[in-house]
Amino acid sequence: MPVFGKQDVEAAAARAPLMTGFDTDSWELKGAQILQLSYEIAEEPAEWLIPPALHPSIPPYVTLSVMQYPDSQVGPFALAQVRIIVRAGIRPRGYLLGAYVNSDKAAQELRARWGFRVETAIVSLQARHDRVIGTVERNSETILEVELENPEHISGADVTYLASLHLARVQDRDTPVVVQVDPEYVFHNAQRGRPRIIAFEPSAWGGDGRLRYTSPIIATMTQCDTDLPRLRFALDPSQPAATGGWRLAA
Repeated sequence: MPVFGKQDVEAAAARAPLMTGFDTDSWELKGAQILQLSYEIAEEPAEWLIPPALHPSIPPYVTLSVMQYPDSQVGPFALAQVRIIVRAGIRPRGYLLGAYVNSDKAAQELRARWGFRVETAIVSLQARHDRVIGTVERNSETILEVELENPEHISGADVTYLASLHLARVQDRDTPVVVQVDPEYVFHNAQRGRPRIIAFEPSAWGGDGRLRYTSPIIATMTQCDTDLPRLRFALDPSQPAATGGWRLAA
């Protein structure tokens, strides 16, 4: 029997961002730098972080990412995310638990247009010769510090970033939805190395005390051109994705 998420959607939706609608223009984000770590997590507690529309991955794991965008419609910004990896039907996706950005303007746009559950904080990304360091500081507390150690160059073809799923409320709609945000990437440089979590506060990322990381998997660092796209798909968080999803745009 397939395993479905056990999240209380009504309670989670009370903390979800309010979108102005589904019809949003895309943003081009050239020259992005993206640090991403993958870590396995404790299985049973994590099922309560996933809505019933989705299946947990086997083994269950999360991605922790820190991204630097030097140019956008609201100026440069840095964004950090924690996502739990799931399946929507048979398709692997990253379900957003929480995010932080270092720009008030970017936070407003990310919430209203793409359904990011995002708050403002100090977000930084530093590339050194022997490691890449990503940090998030909120109210003088470090809620995330991660590293890629001993980077080695690889082909961008060896890197895969999964599309994101965001639980959100939408104006003039009575029930919450999950929207899919699926950027495209053109890689100019890529590295991989050993992932290391130095500091992580699960409660700051929507973990509700249920997110416990266990074993490291991999870390990557890329330079790429990417985007925040027009929304193409949405689904009912309480129904299986295979039957509860619909297309928004071509």
